[in-house]
Amino acid sequence: MTPRDDTAIGLGLDRADAGSGAAARFLRAARLCRIRDLERLLSVSELLKDLGELIHALQKERGASSVYLGSNGAAFADRLATRVQDCCRLEQTVRDRLETMHVPHELLSSGAQFYNRLAIALFALDGLPGLRAQVSGLTLAPLDAVKAFTDIIRDLLAVIFEAADVTPDPLISRALAALFNVIQGKEFAGQERATAGMAFARGHFSDTDRRRLRHLIALQERAFHLFGEFAEIDQAMACRSLLTAPGTETVERMRHLALTEVRGGDLPPETAEIWVTATTQRIDALKGLEDRLTADLRSLCGARLADARADLDKADAGGPEAVVPVAMVVMDSDLTADGGETLPGIYALDGINPRMMRSILDVVQSQSRQIKDVSSQLETARVALAERKTIDRAKGVLMSSRGLTEEGAYKLMRKAAMNQNKRIFDVAEAIMSTADILRGLGPESSGG
Repeated sequence: MTPRDDTAIGLGLDRADAGSGAAARFLRAARLCRIRDLERLLSVSELLKDLGELIHALQKERGASSVYLGSNGAAFADRLATRVQDCCRLEQTVRDRLETMHVPHELLSSGAQFYNRLAIALFALDGLPGLRAQVSGLTLAPLDAVKAFTDIIRDLLAVIFEAADVTPDPLISRALAALFNVIQGKEFAGQERATAGMAFARGHFSDTDRRRLRHLIALQERAFHLFGEFAEIDQAMACRSLLTAPGTETVERMRHLALTEVRGGDLPPETAEIWVTATTQRIDALKGLEDRLTADLRSLCGARLADARADLDKADAGGPEAVVPVAMVVMDSDLTADGGETLPGIYALDGINPRMMRSILDVVQSQSRQIKDVSSQLETARVALAERKTIDRAKGVLMSSRGLTEEGAYKLMRKAAMNQNKRIFDVAEAIMSTADILRGLGPESSGG
């Protein structure tokens, strides 16, 4: 072998050693990133526990508010005050938790939408004092109060949904999806409690009430079905058991009463108390399942974090066996689509054939979702502004035609909304439609 050959071999070995060193550094960096994200997810799981407690308390406050307004302040005053105190305490817990998550190095990777949802939720919580003042002052129609609380709870639920969406670990993502769907189902149960509660307090159900109840029952069934798709077997069995427990018979019986047998204002006031008690027991049982899922999620995050740290220790120990199993990427020409079509150029990690891999499509879908979210928020703002304008115009019509003050006009509209089980906006639209008809029947129209 010539000296030149020896030199070439030596250079090749040096380059191989340098390449191995670079690969090891990048492998270690990847594992450090995974550890960091899992640490943040563990912190987020604690936040989700606090959010779940606040959502549950807000659901109870919404139910008490609907009965209080539906009875025109005659029922649930003390219970509502207790619910408000509980919500204020839990809201402060959430805000305190968030104060520990604002440091830049503690942010989740790819978590822009998650933090955006957090900001929206906090803005929604800022509106609670004003909403409560309207409820306590009886200046809000029951349906408007239910909608206002539901909007706040929806914004809090969106935080949990986004946490599942940005999670890089498939097992944790699945656990978060199960948690989201059981909380979502519980939320629909809470809306049912509030909707039927104000109708029982009022003494009768309208056709609109019945349609809404049927819709909410269907939404609950769908949410719990989806929960079963993501949950572990024992979790799904626990959910089925509590949904068919003997105590749920009262809920089913009163659902039947509301949907098929109630005619006119012949319901005694105590039916509202019976309904709220029965549905609250069911919702509290669902909260127990939610607590279990949250604890399982925290345990899973802790276990995955321990595994990630163990992998880092192996990488630091060195050796080919510490690098190859994780870093190896193999080409498998036998990967096929569901229909049997060969998919050339698909890579599998660790010899596992994934059914779906991250690609440019993920980026496009993410951008599309963000655009859709922004558009939805803008449309919601436009609708709210248009509704406010209609209500103000209707107040003006009543003020000029009835000689009322602005406050008197609003109280008259609110009373009509409660009597007809409609939103104030619906009453305002009816007033404006009537005013337009009357203007069309002026002297010129009469002469024609």
